[in-house]
Amino acid sequence: MNAADIYRRTLTSREDVPTAWWYLGTTTFAAEGHPEIVVNHVETVMLYRAEPLDGDAFRVPWWEIGLFRDAITGEIASDWTNPLTGAIVQAARTFEEGPSGYTIRPEGSGIILTDAVQAFAQLDKATVTVAEDNGRISVTQVEEKVRSFPGRDGIPDLDRGEGTRSRTVLQWFADAADLAGDAPSVPSTGLYSFQIGAPPWLGMDGRPGIFSVKGLMHKTPLDPPLNPRGWADLKRLFPHYFDGDTILPGWG
Repeated sequence: MNAADIYRRTLTSREDVPTAWWYLGTTTFAAEGHPEIVVNHVETVMLYRAEPLDGDAFRVPWWEIGLFRDAITGEIASDWTNPLTGAIVQAARTFEEGPSGYTIRPEGSGIILTDAVQAFAQLDKATVTVAEDNGRISVTQVEEKVRSFPGRDGIPDLDRGEGTRSRTVLQWFADAADLAGDAPSVPSTGLYSFQIGAPPWLGMDGRPGIFSVKGLMHKTPLDPPLNPRGWADLKRLFPHYFDGDTILPGWG
């Protein structure tokens, strides 16, 4: 089992072409003594490529645009009412990030993630594990970093002092039978979780708790879009990243 090849073909492709993933999740805040609060829903498109380096190593440039939906109306987020304090605050609406990237290199029988560059984050530690169970191959990527969470005006720079420690877990799956073939890219789907300090716009006023995002992730062609409503809203909110129905990632 070539872990680097599995990673490349499940996340993106052996070919130097962009591969799209939809990240569809829900943000929550858990405070002691209260049920977990649903804050909003997240719809994100991430694009990845694999650029060959030496041996089986490759660079993974990535880029993303995303939006938040009001948990009650389903519309693009605007104001949010904090049920614990009664405060009405301006919620995060959209975010974009990139170009960012990292390198995947073989190490022993596995792989390592190195040389990560991300505009609004600083990576401290990352692990990648490839495993097989009952004909399904899983890739689990865990990242620990200091980063900022989107606010009303996008993602704040780390030098604004709003970054906190975070932990991201990405886990995606593919059929071993697909990987046994010669296809440069194989279907895969998965799930993710993300924990970070509560962003200031939640209006928690220092109240302790756990802010997190949990959701599904799907590798998919961009035409037709997996989420037509989200696709239409992203085109309206980020017109400079589209040429008609074609997405134009900001790699440069």
